[in-house]
Amino acid sequence: MAKPNLLVGLDVGSGKLTAVAAAHDEETNTLQVLAGRSIPCRGIRGGMVTDIRDTSAAVTTLLGSLERETEQEISQLFVGVRGAHIESFFSHGTYNISRPDKEIGPADMELAIENAKAVPIKNDNEIIGVFDQGYAVDKQRGIRNPEGMEGSLLEVDVQIVTGASTHLNNLAKSIQRPGFRIDGTIYGLVPLGESVLLQDEKENGVMLLDLGGETISVGIYMGGVMRFSCDIPYGCDILTSDLSSYLSTSRKAAREIKEKYGVIHPGFLKNEQTISVPLLDGSDTRSIKNVELLDCMQPRMEELLEQVEHYAGLAGYKPKNLPLVGVITGGGSQMPGMTALCQDILGLKEVRRGVVQRDEVTCADEFLSPLYATALSLVIYASDKATEESLYNGQYKAGGSTFGKLGKFFKGIFG
Repeated sequence: MAKPNLLVGLDVGSGKLTAVAAAHDEETNTLQVLAGRSIPCRGIRGGMVTDIRDTSAAVTTLLGSLERETEQEISQLFVGVRGAHIESFFSHGTYNISRPDKEIGPADMELAIENAKAVPIKNDNEIIGVFDQGYAVDKQRGIRNPEGMEGSLLEVDVQIVTGASTHLNNLAKSIQRPGFRIDGTIYGLVPLGESVLLQDEKENGVMLLDLGGETISVGIYMGGVMRFSCDIPYGCDILTSDLSSYLSTSRKAAREIKEKYGVIHPGFLKNEQTISVPLLDGSDTRSIKNVELLDCMQPRMEELLEQVEHYAGLAGYKPKNLPLVGVITGGGSQMPGMTALCQDILGLKEVRRGVVQRDEVTCADEFLSPLYATALSLVIYASDKATEESLYNGQYKAGGSTFGKLGKFFKGIFG
């Protein structure tokens, strides 16, 4: 029996690359995760390429290890992008139905979306995703899917996600140089929201925070769809830098101390502990109390969350003014006290850690950790969307950059 196609999701994160390899299991009709790995990458900073050679080497190491472990070649590779260069905005499109039968079909919906895309964007930017927010038929709003309905005027609201062409092309070169083919690219927050959020949360109001090392991705859902998203160019690695400076120790030692003893909310501070800190030159150690870590880390994390509030507020989505719950993921979500601090600073009703919640996925527990959340959600999202006929309707046309063409692969619906 032939082996199933190997589907890989590659998460381009903050100073690291994370990938998950999966295949469809016909017997159980589930997506089975076969392998996964995360490695540091010096050529990536804040989700953007700073050194193509280093990034290509890391891609070769990471994807090569997945192929060896699964004993298969990668059939399809989907890349999740992030970074401060990612921007999103909303647009409105219309299309007149002139046929006698007035019945709305997929082609009419596509044309309405194309009209919504006809808006100016920055010279160095390109569209990497267009997502339906809802339709109106003859001024009747609140329609999720107008296919099969009758009407003369079809309207659509869309969210358009763009990225800097230079950054996207540099990333494409880094992946293609070792000989891998990119089959699709998407803003990483999109599949993450599909996989870790409950539908009721998206309907009632939820803020999704992906707390990375060098970026924080923010998405706000209301009425079942994403209403706001942004990538903030600050992340939890700044806590490591602060500790390294405060403790006069190396970044490696500071990171280990942060991960083992770090607390960012007083309610989660355990009994007083004494921590041994190696000096910067490694010649000796000194002792500190664990409360000193709290005093160093909490104010900085509060500043980062205040930036989240600021950026969301600029778009009219100040969390304290909205009935939102919170869902956090990413490496930063694992720090003790993070849920409580997010609730206090952002004024969220409640906060939970997000995990992939999909019954049709078969995987070891390790792949359900925040480390693999985006990569795993990528393969789930790509597998689901690959079954939709609309995704194969002339998407690969000549012209434009690699990521511009591939980004069209993922025109879908939030929520």
